Amino acid sequence: MAKEIKTIGIVVNPRKDNVNDLLEKFDNWAAKYSDQVSFYLCTNDSPYISTEFKSLRLLSESEILNKSEVLITLGGDGTLLRTVEKITDTFPKFLGVNLGGLGFLADTPPDKLTDHLESVLSGQYTLDERTLLTLRQNGHKEKKVALNDIVVDKAGFSRVIQIDVRIAGRTLNSYIADGLIVSTPTGSTGYSLSAGGPIVEPRSNVIVLNPICPHSLTNRPLIIHDDGEINLQIWTEHKSFNILKDGQIQGSYPSGTRFIIKKSKRKINFIKIKSQNFFKTLSRKLSWGEDFRNKKRWTYQKD
Repeated sequence: MAKEIKTIGIVVNPRKDNVNDLLEKFDNWAAKYSDQVSFYLCTNDSPYISTEFKSLRLLSESEILNKSEVLITLGGDGTLLRTVEKITDTFPKFLGVNLGGLGFLADTPPDKLTDHLESVLSGQYTLDERTLLTLRQNGHKEKKVALNDIVVDKAGFSRVIQIDVRIAGRTLNSYIADGLIVSTPTGSTGYSLSAGGPIVEPRSNVIVLNPICPHSLTNRPLIIHDDGEINLQIWTEHKSFNILKDGQIQGSYPSGTRFIIKKSKRKINFIKIKSQNFFKTLSRKLSWGEDFRNKKRWTYQKD
């Protein structure tokens, strides 16, 4: 039996259209549960968001991240990723509402938000556990956590860079390329997909290594088990290269810098309602099964 939910937080991307209308509807819906559940809202002091609510209590982002058992993000995949990045101690259950574009992570339509929360409050949901990656520069203690991917990028330099890769102490390859994407199964539908990588079912215990524009006909995306430590050493003729985590630049580093990437011991949970599943989301987002041809071209079809 699912644990009773007592606290729900909302993080908003204020630049999304109609977010005030959605918050107003949510506030009215939340009123009937306000005796049982505490509802928190973070607007990041945006002048574009109303501050007059009946059931929503305004809190800072750090307070919401620490207090909320369920965390709703109103925006797109980027809003959800930026929120995950800021979590340090407690990991709430995430429900992403898609006010953006494609949205593989934030896959709850805005018109279904209250319906899905009704299911959550009645315990009619499952948790979809997702892998996280940790990134650490060799010789440093600080670790950074990524939900989607870690990317080595040539930093706008016109020439390719060299990325030496070792997995569990064994040499894999020296990629000559524009960069390298190290992706979780969750991130396989992000940048890696655009770079020709495979779509990976999120429950798979794997990591995707996907070179960006490799200067070789034999280099292809590679799927490895996620229990091995990945060691990278990057070489460039330029003064530096970039490291990105979930689309955000983490810094520029000199040639020869080493990094260690491995699966995190921690995981993150997404709330899924009975009607939601990964394959259904793929079919809907990528328009699989739809025929876009003009079928009237066949001679036996008439207007």
